[in-house]
Amino acid sequence: MVEGWISLYRKIQEHWLWTKRRKFSQFEAWISLLFKANFKDTKIMIGDNLVEVKRGSFITSEVKLAEEWKWDRSTVRKFLKTLEEQKMIQKNSTTRYTSISIENWELYQDTQQQNRQQNNNKTTTKQHRE
Repeated sequence: MVEGWISLYRKIQEHWLWTKRRKFSQFEAWISLLFKANFKDTKIMIGDNLVEVKRGSFITSEVKLAEEWKWDRSTVRKFLKTLEEQKMIQKNSTTRYTSISIENWELYQDTQQQNRQQNNNKTTTKQHRE
């Protein structure tokens, strides 16, 4: 098996191959979950409540995922249950939303690459100001 990293920029979700209307495979659905996960801790408003969303987690709903993946809701629920059983995600649902956390999020991240990118962005911004 080939080892090493490839980086997928989230913007790839705008590519015509990704946006083409289709029923997602389970693999595409897994990649979709990875794309949705926050790269840093954040807070979002849900109704009148401020909800903390940790790095590697995100807020969604089974309905939203079903629409995106072109699956019925029971298929989404079964798939998420399988991912939980395989210790790939943790899922917590309320009456208002579903929180999904990617297990072992750090395994999917090249934090050195992210740090280099942040440093490059700072350098570019500084150069534009001068």
